[in-house]
Amino acid sequence: MNLANELSDIEPQVSTSPWDGYEHYRGYAVMMLPFSSGHLLGLRVFPVNDFAPYTSVWHCPPQEDWSIYNDGPSLETTCPRLWGPALRHAALTSIDVTWTGPNELHIAMEEPRLEWTMTMTASRLLRIMNAVNAAMPLWTWKPRPLVRNREWLAKRLLDMGDLRFSFVTPNGQDVVFIPEQTFFIRSSHAVWDGRDLGHPVRLQENPTIGDVPLPNGPTFVIGQAHATIEEPEEYRRLRETFGPESAIRG
Repeated sequence: MNLANELSDIEPQVSTSPWDGYEHYRGYAVMMLPFSSGHLLGLRVFPVNDFAPYTSVWHCPPQEDWSIYNDGPSLETTCPRLWGPALRHAALTSIDVTWTGPNELHIAMEEPRLEWTMTMTASRLLRIMNAVNAAMPLWTWKPRPLVRNREWLAKRLLDMGDLRFSFVTPNGQDVVFIPEQTFFIRSSHAVWDGRDLGHPVRLQENPTIGDVPLPNGPTFVIGQAHATIEEPEEYRRLRETFGPESAIRG
């Protein structure tokens, strides 16, 4: 297991989804990392998507709503595109993601100031499930019964709670999230604006963003997401502004 080698080889690129009528995002993510302080952190690194490569840090203090901080060309083409109506705050900032070991990741954010490290691991069961997932064709994520079966497996075998891989985001897009490989986060340390967030914990209930449940424990995934294009004209405008069409025009 060497995530650094596998993920450092992803070439940033702008491309479209193989599913007609969808936009897509490929890369890796900390789907959820709850801390003993009550703070929640998440990370999305999507070097491949329809618009431009980007990185987002998700943060939710105790008893508050989510904020998402983004290193990318605009809020329209980063995570707030999908989650904006559920957010307390969204902003652009500088985020550095560095692999410091085979399975060790360091995230540094400029504003708000964040220093965050983590180490990933995989049990024998996870390695078997990852091999099976990798062998499954993409079309098997379209039929609702097959998706619900994967959610059941994630709950029963991986103790991830009432998770959803198919859902509607707060901005109204139907999304299918495809975790091709899943890993547990063995250890993590984070300091947010000078405050130590404590140690990783597993929650009794799934945290949510809007109405969408997230994993209840420290979870790292490699995968992709496909979201319906609800406003074709707006989608074309963003492609012309930030995608390959803009580079050709320039």
